[in-house]
Amino acid sequence: MENKYGENEYIFTTTDPIGREIRLKSSTFYKHITGGDHERTEFIGEEETIKKVIEDPKYILPDDPFDSSNTRERYIDLIDLRSFNTLKVLVVIVDHGTNDYGDIVTIMAKSRLNQESIKGGAVYVRTNKTRS
Repeated sequence: MENKYGENEYIFTTTDPIGREIRLKSSTFYKHITGGDHERTEFIGEEETIKKVIEDPKYILPDDPFDSSNTRERYIDLIDLRSFNTLKVLVVIVDHGTNDYGDIVTIMAKSRLNQESIKGGAVYVRTNKTRS
């Protein structure tokens, strides 16, 4: 189904390790993440990498564990983006404001995790298993 931008409405729909449906809207990806104010062009062509972080993240952390009205969570994993020569930490922010599915609202590649905290506990932590 095409949206008002002439694109498919969703780049992908997948399921996180807790069993929740997560979607990446075309408009969010092209007009906010890789275009618009941020222009994070390093994510163009990395849609499958983003999807894999949602499906099998190392951590899912609350965006703000001390704000009970905050419905966002951070999906975090170590990745290799083609546009960088070093490993990066990918942080995918998902808003679970609706009961039906979560919306990816932004994506960041970080060199350091000094802003990420497990205070307040993690929603999910991947066990030490071999990835398939």
